[in-house]
Amino acid sequence: MDSVGRWVIPLAQAADGEESLIGGKAAKLARLQRAGFAVPNGFCITTLAYERFVADTGIAKYVAMELGRKPLESMRWEEIWDAALRIRSEFLRADVPPSLSEQIARALAELAAAGPVAVRSSAPGEDSANFSFAGVHESVVGVDGQAALLDAVRLVWASLWSDAALLYRRELALDPLRSRMAVLVQRMEVRDCSGVAFGRDPRDPDLDCAVIEAVPGQCALLVDGSVDPDRWTVKRSSGELVEWRPGNRGAGEAPEPLLNRQDLDRLLEALTGVEALFGFPPDVEWTGRSAAL
Repeated sequence: MDSVGRWVIPLAQAADGEESLIGGKAAKLARLQRAGFAVPNGFCITTLAYERFVADTGIAKYVAMELGRKPLESMRWEEIWDAALRIRSEFLRADVPPSLSEQIARALAELAAAGPVAVRSSAPGEDSANFSFAGVHESVVGVDGQAALLDAVRLVWASLWSDAALLYRRELALDPLRSRMAVLVQRMEVRDCSGVAFGRDPRDPDLDCAVIEAVPGQCALLVDGSVDPDRWTVKRSSGELVEWRPGNRGAGEAPEPLLNRQDLDRLLEALTGVEALFGFPPDVEWTGRSAAL
């Protein structure tokens, strides 16, 4: 398949070993989907599409100029912030080449009959056992229509060059000029509650504990900190409930837990299955009760 045919790849067709093309997040979700986990369907706008965009628009040369003024490690934060702002402005004002936007439109038409989509970063190396870029790159939820999707894709591409992303790469001694961004587009699943489940307690990974957090509605409300979650700590080995802390959401009444015992068991089972598949304790987003993954 030529490079044009690999600009947009359905998640269900993503092959093993293609992380450099579709990024870490999409590669893992594709593997989970093939293993039978309930992963919302979608497609990936690949790193080849990103490369085509930055080449055709001249952004690749602009980035090299901005970051070629002096070594990144010697740039002050203010200089990095200024350069990042100028680079991201170039991304947001540039038009996506018609040949690429047409492929994206066709993939969206096949996927989005049920409604809005989520647009997520999937950079190669992102969310691996060695590096965590959680919160560094952009995601956009509730995207509806082709024009809004192209805007969201440019925003995710641009987030590769935010000051936070550049500082994090400097901290990890990664060359930002070698960075590429794939974008994962998935059908939105809107359920009564959502959350994040941690295969190990992030406060003390040596404990035999998993942590499950839940908020009413979309997981984005938890990720951006706008809603305080319910939190359960459970024994990994036995499923025994260690602690439940209700979220402080100002209801003024004794809160009912958002999840029941069956929900917790299903999530713990999913965490165990994902860990067995990848070989390390995962952090996963989930949505819906009693059918979390």
